[in-house]
Amino acid sequence: MDEINRRSFSPCGLYLMEHYPMFERLYFRLSLGGMKQSEFGHGQPWTKALQILSCAGVVLYFTGCASTNYKKADAASESLQKAAMHIQVESHAIDVTLVSLDDLVNKPAPDLRPRFDRFSAALDRLVAASDHAEKAAKVADEKSVEYFRDWDKETANIKYEAVRDQSVSRKTQVSSEFNTVNQRYRENQAVIEPLISYLQDIRTALSTDLTMGGIQSVKNLADNAEQNARKVQEALARLSDELAVSGERMSSMTPQTESAQGGVSDTTETTQDRAQSSP
Repeated sequence: MDEINRRSFSPCGLYLMEHYPMFERLYFRLSLGGMKQSEFGHGQPWTKALQILSCAGVVLYFTGCASTNYKKADAASESLQKAAMHIQVESHAIDVTLVSLDDLVNKPAPDLRPRFDRFSAALDRLVAASDHAEKAAKVADEKSVEYFRDWDKETANIKYEAVRDQSVSRKTQVSSEFNTVNQRYRENQAVIEPLISYLQDIRTALSTDLTMGGIQSVKNLADNAEQNARKVQEALARLSDELAVSGERMSSMTPQTESAQGGVSDTTETTQDRAQSSP
């Protein structure tokens, strides 16, 4: 490239020319078009365009190389918090189902059909809520696995051993916390499925014997279902909290209550603090 043409470029363009031949080839193609325009008195507007294009190329090249794994962390965080929300919905659906069953069995009306229908509809919503919670947990698991896999890849690119070791230690800690919560979720689902099946069996029995005699025959079964369901709900409440906390720890937007130096409280109010202080 001659000196005159070299002066028409910004420092960004010169850098690309010297280090990346593809930009030099692009220059010659555009310059040929610009020369044809100049022959007809239109000047050389192409030189300004090349300067802008070359600077943009440098910006895109280097920002493309920057790590954005925190975005995957945020996606995993969001999926965990959504899973926590679906667990709460599932617990509420258990409540509604138990109340409708209690109304049917312990407060029977002259016409048993409307209350049976309410119980049946509530049980269907519980099944749907459980399915949604299962799907949300599956998404959270997939997002978290993807995040941890990319964390390993990024860590492998760290040159300084001290920094790399610290990153490995943090990844081990965060992934261990996630695995603990994920295992607890599996254990809870293993208990919820039999509870739902138990309630469905009660519905099936009543659907073929919707009489006062049939109501009396399932009364003890309904009481047993409620006792088991309350234990499940306690476990679900703990699980929902743990999922939410685990999600906050992965998020780049999480308000910290303690500084990294250990022990200095932050004035930012956490989600849990606001929930406890609300009337």
